[in-house]
Formats: sequence, structure tokens, C-alpha cells
Amino acid sequence: MAADEAVDQECVEGYLFARSPTRFLLFRRPPKRGRIWVPVSGKVDAKDPDLPSALRRELAEETGLTELRALDPLNWSVRFEGPDGRRWRLHAFGVEVAATSVPRLSREHDAFAWLEPAAARQRLYYSDNQAALDRLMERLTEESEQASTALAHPTSHFPPQAIVLPTVGEPLFAALREGHHTKVVLQVPAGLVRNAHDLAAAIRDAVGVPVVVASRACFGACDFPSPSETPGADALVVLGHAPIPNVPLDRTTYFVEMRDPGGDPTALAERVRDAGVPRRLGIVASVQHLDLLGPFVTALEALGYTVRLGTGDRRLQYAAQALGCNYTTAESVAADVDAFLFLGTGRFHPLGLAFAVEKPVWSLDPLRGEIELPVDRGQLVRRRQLLVAKTRGARRWGILVSTLAGQNRNPTALVLQARARARGLDAEVFVSDRIDPRDLEGRDVEAYVNTACPRIALDDSDLYPRPVLTVPEFLMAIGETPLEPYRFDTYH
Repeated sequence: MAADEAVDQECVEGYLFARSPTRFLLFRRPPKRGRIWVPVSGKVDAKDPDLPSALRRELAEETGLTELRALDPLNWSVRFEGPDGRRWRLHAFGVEVAATSVPRLSREHDAFAWLEPAAARQRLYYSDNQAALDRLMERLTEESEQASTALAHPTSHFPPQAIVLPTVGEPLFAALREGHHTKVVLQVPAGLVRNAHDLAAAIRDAVGVPVVVASRACFGACDFPSPSETPGADALVVLGHAPIPNVPLDRTTYFVEMRDPGGDPTALAERVRDAGVPRRLGIVASVQHLDLLGPFVTALEALGYTVRLGTGDRRLQYAAQALGCNYTTAESVAADVDAFLFLGTGRFHPLGLAFAVEKPVWSLDPLRGEIELPVDRGQLVRRRQLLVAKTRGARRWGILVSTLAGQNRNPTALVLQARARARGLDAEVFVSDRIDPRDLEGRDVEAYVNTACPRIALDDSDLYPRPVLTVPEFLMAIGETPLEPYRFDTYH
């Protein structure tokens, strides 16, 4: 079967493992299915926005395990033809769970076992399962060797570290001096570009190493400058952002979160009460204002509020934290609240939160003490649904992929391409680091689906020469999912 040939059914399989020591969790099929030992596997449904989401669903259904430490593609797949002639493709993932995990058996399996690598390989029935397990073991062995190298050479910068500091000052300078770097890159958000050269000079004077300023602003911990953009630099200083735990670093990175607990908690709580915000309240905050949450929640509870702070998935560093691409902290408590309050400045996060949850979203600027009325989610969603409806006749699609480490969803793009081709549509993948509308001008494409930062489609769609949809919206446009309920493209 040709490498680019479309298939009738995409599938996923997960090889569950725990570390220290490495053990694998396998499952046995019941007698009517051969009593063979297998990983968790299943079909990708039309409602699944991408392969990882499909596997998370299968894991929850077949094992009851939802607390995953990591879910990483093995960049390995196998194609096969079923007895009915349908063409299938199976994508393999490594899934790290706690060593104490106890799965719940479903009708798919009648037994499970934790096994050492050699025993697990021997027990697996299919040779392609064994090959995937071999690939995962190679990766785990390489990671173990890298960790051993780092321990043996503690002064080296391998593997890259994430070093978190609250503000700019002597602690940052001391950490940089201790790192013995040869060249430092400074990247700042758009709101601080005017001050970037002053900070670069301060670092250069305090640390005594060359400092260069990244010319493009940083919109998050997902779009750092690449080594090719900043040759020779072995350290990166990023202002205004927290680490994203599942985004790999290519060099030691100093996250200066610019924490500011400013604002009187009691006065802010009274401002919320006077504005008529519902009493069962979920709160999310930008990283700069997370230190205010404790006293602010206490003040709200003194006024009779019931406050919930959620915990997000592995893309989020802190509880109650908001990311423009991920509001799982809010989604985790949405059933228990009547409204959400965003604690921070600007409209970027409240708008994203309104797309993600079907509850009123208020926003409170803790520095100015100003509160804004709820975002009109209905209007936002109707606008997006209208755009989806306009693209339903499109025959030529462009699928946008970013190579930035924190935004790269190439496997998702390939799945979407296969789904489009299966419906007789023309779909090509376009790859770049940062998605730029100028690069898409003049192309023979009727519409785009964006797999990079979801906010590109939601916030900047008007800048593009053709309509730009999110991944769930694309599935709506080609008729695989309905317009309702509207789903936010959460990036995991």
C-alpha cells in the first residue's frame, strides 16, 4: 500500500508504561477474541479532533485511567486490510502512568498484567505490537542515558532546564551567572518591546555575556525563537510566560513570569459582589496574577461565594492557570459553577474562555479594579458557525502546520488530510514556523484548517486571504460533526 494512500479507518493504540523500573501494562482479550495480549486500541471517531484525543477517550472507556503523566506519539504506524477489504491504519503512542495505577477492565478485556520489558514483548501476540514496543523501549533507553549523562556532568546544560523566576532582578542575574552561558537571547511579549533593549543592557552588564533581543514578540511558551534564528545562543530568557510542561526545550530557558499580586483582595471581592456575579464561581487567571488567588478567594468566600479552582491537563503548569489554547482548568470545574471570572488584563483570555465553556465569563482587572460584563458567547459562536457554513462547499483545502515545538500537530494534519481525501476533497499540508497570512496569498485554495495555535483562526481570521477554521470546525465543514454543540479547539 502506498505511503500516501488514503485509508478507510484511522485507529490508535497506547502502550502504557511506568518508570523506575520500566514496566508495561498489557491487557488480555476475552476467549471469543482469542485470549491474546494487546495494548489499548480503538477506532478514531468523527467526534475526535485528533489522534491523542481519540486515544484519551479509548483509555478512559477501556481502562478508566484518565490521569496520564505523558501521551507521546511514537511516529510509528502500521497499515493493514481487514477481512471485509477495508483499509486500516494504526498509530502508536507511548502512555506514561503512575506505577500504582490499577485499571478498570471493560468488556474489551478480561485480565491485565504489569510486566517487565522482555516479558511484555514476549507476551504480545502481534509482531507489529512488538515492533512498536521496541521503538518505545529505544526512546525510554535514550532518555535514561541522557539523564545519566546529565547527572555525571552536572555543569553541562543537557538536558535543557526550565528555570522559573517571579520577576526581573538579581535572582535572575545570579541564575544566569551560575549557568556560565556564552550567549543569551531575550524574548519579550508585545507589551514590553519598548523596554527590551534596557533589559538586555541590564543582563549584559550584570552577567557579562553577549545578549541579543529576539525581534519578534513572544505570544506564549510555545513560540520561542529557534536555534537557527539565534545561532550560538545557549540560553533563553522569556518574560511574562510560564513553562508549558509538555513542550520540549532546546536550551536552558529562564521563565520570568512577571508575577504581580497587586490589588486589594477585599476591595476586588466587593467589586465582584456589587457587579452581581453569580455566587457559584469558577476562577482562572493569567500567570502574572496567580499569587493574588489565595487572598482573593478567601475574601470572596467571606462574602458568601463558593469558589472552584480547577486543575488542567499536562499543558498547564499551575492550577487555575489560563492559556490561550487551553482552558482545561475551567473545563474541569464547569459542571460545578454558574459562571467564570477571569482574573487578569485584556480581552484575549476572556474571549478564549468564552469559546471553551458554556457559562457566562466575567473579567476583572486586578490592577485597575475594573470588571467587565460577560462575553456574549452566543454571538461569538454564531459568527464562527456562519464561517463554517460558508466553507461547506469548499473542494480545495490547505492544512496549516507550525514547526514550533509547542504548536506542531503534524499527526493531526495528516489525519485531517486523509479524512478530506476520503470524501473526495483536495487537501494539502502547508508547513512553516510561525503562520503568516502573507505566505498564503495567491494560493489555489478555497479554505484553510489551522492545526497550530487555535487562536489564529479565532482572533486573526480576517487577516487571511481565505477562511481559516479550527480543527473541530473543519470536521463540521466536511460534515463529520454537527454545528451544535460548538467545540473549542483545546490544544493538549
